[in-house]
Amino acid sequence: MAFESITYSGICKYKDIDFTFIFSGEELRLVPPADKREIIQTDWVLTPLTKGVYTRGDPLTMDEPYLTGKCNETGTTFIFITKQGGHVGSQNSVLFVPIVAYIRCRHGRDSIARMSFTSPVINCIHPVNQGFGYAIDVDSFNETGVFTVTTQSFDETTTESQTFMVDNIQVSVEFSISRKLSTKLNEPPITLSSSMLFEFAPTNDYRFIFRLWSVAKQFLQYLCYRRNIFLPEVALSAPADGGKYEEFATMYVLNEAGDDESSTLKSGRYIQQKHLAGTEGKILSDIASGMLYLRHLPQTYQSGRTIDAARFIMITAAFEWEYKRNFPDGVPKKEARLKAEAAVTDEIDEKIKSSAGQKREIYKFLKRLVKSDSLESEIIHTGKVIDDIIGVFGKHLYHLNGEELKYSEMGKRLSSQRNHYAHGDLDQEFIGLSLLDLMYMEYVLYAIQLNYYGIDEKNIRRAINDLFHLNYAIT
Repeated sequence: MAFESITYSGICKYKDIDFTFIFSGEELRLVPPADKREIIQTDWVLTPLTKGVYTRGDPLTMDEPYLTGKCNETGTTFIFITKQGGHVGSQNSVLFVPIVAYIRCRHGRDSIARMSFTSPVINCIHPVNQGFGYAIDVDSFNETGVFTVTTQSFDETTTESQTFMVDNIQVSVEFSISRKLSTKLNEPPITLSSSMLFEFAPTNDYRFIFRLWSVAKQFLQYLCYRRNIFLPEVALSAPADGGKYEEFATMYVLNEAGDDESSTLKSGRYIQQKHLAGTEGKILSDIASGMLYLRHLPQTYQSGRTIDAARFIMITAAFEWEYKRNFPDGVPKKEARLKAEAAVTDEIDEKIKSSAGQKREIYKFLKRLVKSDSLESEIIHTGKVIDDIIGVFGKHLYHLNGEELKYSEMGKRLSSQRNHYAHGDLDQEFIGLSLLDLMYMEYVLYAIQLNYYGIDEKNIRRAINDLFHLNYAIT
């Protein structure tokens, strides 16, 4: 991320002391007034041993969610979103405050009611090229060079608003395409840009604003199946007359720099908004509440093609988490099995009542195992449910490798290899075909997740086809 190279200064109040802040775009220093330096050194930084004798005490930590400063150079407000609980460094009474982001206000406004996210990824997820149309007369174009470009209306390029909850606060989300006209020689005459917009009740809780940024980033990571998605800048708007918004500030997030993987975007490895239209709010709500499993996402597209023991376990863990969400009653069982489980449970209950100490704890552990489903049985059951949706992808993948897709065999291999890794059975030979199973498991994960949100089968196939670049023609 390219921060401004200017160093800003101003006044920032912290713990009822007016500090002079010095901010370079990355580091925030708080310089106390001369008459407060000794207090900060002796009361904040050091711990007294005896009269006149001090030692360095426990590390000073940041307890405020954000600090507000008035900038000398611009006359406007800066809001520094701190790393709460982070270590505050000190040197000669000067404090070095850890921050995660800052907001630079251009105008003074009381609250924020909208966030506008833009990035190359968003330009692809809500394709920016749908924002215009053109007309050309081929016969005359070669002679005159004249053709017509027309931008589409806002209504045609804005998605239907969906709502979701973050920390018990309702937020709406929609995608739109903005237009910019310019007559400058060094700028294109027309610039179109896709945006993801979050709207909510006016607030000056800047920690909540940063929380929304985190939710937005995770949403885009999910749609791209990789973590290296970057949102270094976010436009912030205040409510204005007539239900409109006035952009008045920009939030800059620190350490948000990296490769956008333009080649990965160019090949279309992402899920477009149109494939999940109407479910954006449900997905965002589950991301905010931690219900949608994202811990297995690879850092980059390329690293996602490399499987090690940790990644193997995380993908299978993701499947088990999502299985429980999709099938809360577990694997369907026959009546005879249910009766047998009930009988064994009753017997173990009797053992629990008549036992004590470690023996009793072992019986309790065995009771939990009676009704638990194995990874193998969960995979077999899932295969029966999703084979009609994405089985064609799996069958083709296995056929390319001279194998046949059988969910029973897939379940057995993945379960065995996962257990080898989890239990440290390094002496066991690696099950080679489990790598092929794990590749298909990645498709299966998205299939059961998208199916959970009620997305129709054709759009699930389209989403997975694009995300994993499977090159199927889906009509």
